[in-house]
Amino acid sequence: MSRRLVSRARSSAANGSATSMPSGADHYEPLEYPLDDAARLALEQLSTHRLQSRYIRNLKAATTNLGNVVGDIQDRLRERRAHIATQRRRRQDKAPEDGEEDLDALEQYLDEYAKKVDDSSREAEENLRRLIDQQFALEDEGKVIGEIYTDATNAQADETTRQLQKERRRAEAIEIAQANGDPNPPEEEDEEDKPSPVQSTLDSLRERQGDKQREYEQLSVHQRYAVNNEYASFKKLWHDAAQGEDGPPLPDASRWFAADGAPILPTVAPRAGRRRSRTVDQGDDSDDDIAVAREVTSLRCPLSLQEFVEPYSNKKCKHTFEKSAILDYLPARGQVQCPQTGCSQVFTRADFAQDFYLDHALLRRLQRRNVQNRLDDMDLDDDANTSTDFQVSSQRSVKRAKRDS
Repeated sequence: MSRRLVSRARSSAANGSATSMPSGADHYEPLEYPLDDAARLALEQLSTHRLQSRYIRNLKAATTNLGNVVGDIQDRLRERRAHIATQRRRRQDKAPEDGEEDLDALEQYLDEYAKKVDDSSREAEENLRRLIDQQFALEDEGKVIGEIYTDATNAQADETTRQLQKERRRAEAIEIAQANGDPNPPEEEDEEDKPSPVQSTLDSLRERQGDKQREYEQLSVHQRYAVNNEYASFKKLWHDAAQGEDGPPLPDASRWFAADGAPILPTVAPRAGRRRSRTVDQGDDSDDDIAVAREVTSLRCPLSLQEFVEPYSNKKCKHTFEKSAILDYLPARGQVQCPQTGCSQVFTRADFAQDFYLDHALLRRLQRRNVQNRLDDMDLDDDANTSTDFQVSSQRSVKRAKRDS
């Protein structure tokens, strides 16, 4: 470590002048101190912890919560409108004018509620993109710290090599001097042999963070969000909750953003009980999309043929598989074609975390189905108990009638 204070006073004194020493940072050369082993180890641990920190886990949990909230409010809106539509049909079958005013009032209330649901969903989508931006920033910070650790380790290795080479040259020079009868060989240091100045770790961190931020800002909105697993899961949660199981499939990710970068989000049409809710600028759905929607509806993994427990969907081809089954299917090296019949998409184990995401929309569908099954079982049990009670009551009535007679 070297501390060098360059002052005009000293230089002036050397020149015979009596100029006073001014104060200022421009006359002070910062300390130079390469990172030692403990500091480098701390950098390595910080990089690993940053990439696996609770902050990133909390951000991911927040994105999931946003999707579940939007799914809940969209579900409730759709179910209530479907209930009103059912009630309207039933009343029209009995008496066309009976209860129409009440249903109209309810539909008007739901139209107002739908506006709030739409605004809240859009706000959630905007906050989701902010969370994704913050997550990228934290991940980039972890990568930057890892790069600084690598550079510091390489610099230390280079310095060690330089010192060994210097000692070897010194030993060779002594041998040559002794052979020539000179007991004191001259000590010379080549300018090229001096180590390069050590850059401040903090300055390096800030410089690299700035580079990462500029790289991220140059990405298109499609590259930032449409290919992001959290955003894809959010979009599917919103779409499936708003459209229901019988609705059209989710449009391709290429149609999630407009040319100006604005998100293309579902717009709830008023009176959805009479007119199906629509999505702005989604175009016609292809046969492939419809086929995917029908396959997912089965709620069974096409590989294991068992009901989903951890459904993971591929964001490219949209096919869904049980996590353990698709991981067993993927080879340790190389690529393999999607196991879904007729799909040409290829998968790799190395890209699993980037290409697959936990399908929360399908999980919600499974939960709704399981709840409905339990309710059906409860109804069957009630029916069975009612039938048994009726039989016992009937038998008692018959015995009582015989006794009375």
